[in-house]
Amino acid sequence: MTEHQPAFPFFVPYVRELNSAERALLQRILSQEAPAMLPQLEGLRVVGRCGCGACPTVFFEEHRPDKPYRDVALYSGRDASGGLVGVALMESHGRLSQLEFYSVDGHERWAVPEPSSIEPTDKGHA
Repeated sequence: MTEHQPAFPFFVPYVRELNSAERALLQRILSQEAPAMLPQLEGLRVVGRCGCGACPTVFFEEHRPDKPYRDVALYSGRDASGGLVGVALMESHGRLSQLEFYSVDGHERWAVPEPSSIEPTDKGHA
């Protein structure tokens, strides 16, 4: 049996500040789901992105397959094109680790959803 290898690297180093859309989304999600984690927004930086090059998924710490991650919150909302985008905020050992995005309805050229449009997603359907 061969192990499936993705066609692109999952984690690509990419260091920058949070952009305004990411910050607004994190502020909204953390305010509703994990207020105790709100202080982590100060000084939070992106250290990597998804290797697909098409999605806006970002990492706040280097991804390691052997490190445990868990969902803080699962949401979905509409991006500027009106498409439905899923959002998964993850943490590891109490620290925000990843903000993952995915197209729920299969539309192409999707982006970070508008913060005002996001709603919690049933955790059983993430």
